[in-house]
Amino acid sequence: MTPRQLLDATQIAFLGRRLRALLDGARGNDLLSISLDLGGGDDDWLGVEDGAWPGVDLTRPACHWWAAPATSGGREYRLAIGRAIDFQSAGAARFSALQAAFAGLRAVWRHDDAQRSGRSPLAHLGFAFADESADGWPNAQLVVPAVLLQSAGGRRTATFSCVAAAGETALAGWLDGLRGNAWQPRRSPAPPLPETVGPLAGQAFMARVAAALQAIHGGQLDKLVLARSQRCTTDCAIDVATLLATLRDRHPGCTIYGVARGGEAFVGATPERLLALRQGTVQVDALAGSAWRAGGRGWAASPSLHDAKNRREQQFVVDAVRAALSPFCSTLAAPQAAEVLQSGALQHLRTTVHGCLQPGVAFFELLAALHPTPAVGGWPVATASRWLQSHGERRGAWYSGGIGWLDRAGDGDSVVALRCARINGRQAELFAGAGIVAGSDPAQELAETEVKLAVIADALRHARRRRPLAERAASA
Repeated sequence: MTPRQLLDATQIAFLGRRLRALLDGARGNDLLSISLDLGGGDDDWLGVEDGAWPGVDLTRPACHWWAAPATSGGREYRLAIGRAIDFQSAGAARFSALQAAFAGLRAVWRHDDAQRSGRSPLAHLGFAFADESADGWPNAQLVVPAVLLQSAGGRRTATFSCVAAAGETALAGWLDGLRGNAWQPRRSPAPPLPETVGPLAGQAFMARVAAALQAIHGGQLDKLVLARSQRCTTDCAIDVATLLATLRDRHPGCTIYGVARGGEAFVGATPERLLALRQGTVQVDALAGSAWRAGGRGWAASPSLHDAKNRREQQFVVDAVRAALSPFCSTLAAPQAAEVLQSGALQHLRTTVHGCLQPGVAFFELLAALHPTPAVGGWPVATASRWLQSHGERRGAWYSGGIGWLDRAGDGDSVVALRCARINGRQAELFAGAGIVAGSDPAQELAETEVKLAVIADALRHARRRRPLAERAASA
């Protein structure tokens, strides 16, 4: 293996000693976490560019990779491998079930940070748009990873977790997890070949837009969000790590995510934060309204970002977010005017709503109140959900649901799973949607979905020209 090992013998011995110390007196259901300081430096944990560590094989199950939006201090990267704890739920009470599970977890969670890394152990979460969807993925899931690698602010850490009952074999499992996800020679993906979509697929989507407009004009609803998908095929397995690195470089203002399960990967680059909770303060993005640069791609001309239709669409989201947060907050504030968010070829209107929470409000309570916002479902929420279900709306994997993290104190982040694809070997299914309100033009709504689908499609095409480190080394 060309790149250096992540842990040397001294660190492995130290990890074993700290684990034995935690196991002393622990009960079988206690959750034990140990954090190690891996020293200075920045690492994305993908192993695509510099091989600073053995890299990750994101075609393996039980991996979760995350890159926060870039700031002046760079990006924060997280890679979760394996599962120490895995809670899953579905149905109308899925978020309250996860909250109860997390509360129980916190009561027995013991953390050793003898090296003073300053990092809290984390759990990662994901959930589908609708509370009963299956599609081969958990409807709602909360996982404490067996291994968590973090890099931020020039410092790198590793956190290892296990249930005390599994403590005797935990160290070997952690090391196997790192080796099992190690750097391997990769082939660059070939250009994606879209399946024959043709005019019929576009006409079918525009017919659905017309049906949505009929319901809106009839007074049943104010807004509906309609989704569509596109399948692509390459002539060799898609290199997920290279795809993620490409998305990261092309979309610095987005959260980039990749989750692997059962041989599949769900990846995306989302501009939308659903929820950020920090020490009693909450932030939510009310993001809606779209405009784009056609760039000679043959897309229909974009509306003005500030036209009445876009402003009305975004205001529905602002009002809904404020209404959802109000019962939980002692104060709530939002700027009078929306800001313009640039995301690749797209622009959106964004209003960030801030609140100070009342004591005792938990992360999953807020998720349950917020999701789905009118940005992904419609308005009124219940009526829109029924309309979508009765008209056969399909949302694959976790598209337009959420992905995020929680720390041991209960603070966390969740983003809306947008601009995404489901990857399986040579196959990719891309997802996108558009918000329909009075004044929507079916051809423009179709064009909006094409622009959004292009986020992943273009990244797939670009990734083939980005030769992974292993391939470069093999040809040197």
